Amino acid sequence: MKQELKKVQNFAWGVVQGQLDQKIQAEYVRRFVRYEDLVNNVKARLHRDVTNYVICTWFNHWTTVLIEEHISTHPKVIPTLKNIKGIDIFFDGQPFDLKVTYLPRGYSPTAAIAEPEKLAVWLYENQGAQRFGADNRLFVVLLDKDSPERSWELKRDFALVFGRIDRFFDKETVSKRDEIIFTFGRNTYTAVTKVLLITK
Repeated sequence: MKQELKKVQNFAWGVVQGQLDQKIQAEYVRRFVRYEDLVNNVKARLHRDVTNYVICTWFNHWTTVLIEEHISTHPKVIPTLKNIKGIDIFFDGQPFDLKVTYLPRGYSPTAAIAEPEKLAVWLYENQGAQRFGADNRLFVVLLDKDSPERSWELKRDFALVFGRIDRFFDKETVSKRDEIIFTFGRNTYTAVTKVLLITK
């Protein structure tokens, strides 16, 4: 699988995740009156956009699977045996939902490194309504400091990522300091969160 992931040369979504149907409706179904124009534009543009979307989704899925599998092998981690919503692992007696992601566009790398708890609050408060959750989370955040747009390539640098994960779990514990308070909608929530920022 690792060799297959190295074949991805470019990481350009083409479609915003979860909005493929909207794109098709707005840019093709409701736009073109002539059948030939519709078919030609689908072949010229939509095929490329959908291909890019599928490749990015495939890449994210399998790199996340490999990272989560590696985390589950650490001696201080207990993986869940069955899929439990909001719980992927237990670490230091606490349940955690694993989230492997990139530093959000526009978020200061310096601020993320200096105050990871503020980054965690931002990630909770800016999650989509459809994906809302107030569960304890362990965020694995990837960042290429020189080229943030290439951070996706870090996700398949398994020697680097796995080494940082192992060091993180070797030294970290869960304490009261890991509690954060965040707001979503009109409600306030408390969660236990850890942030592992992997930079290159």
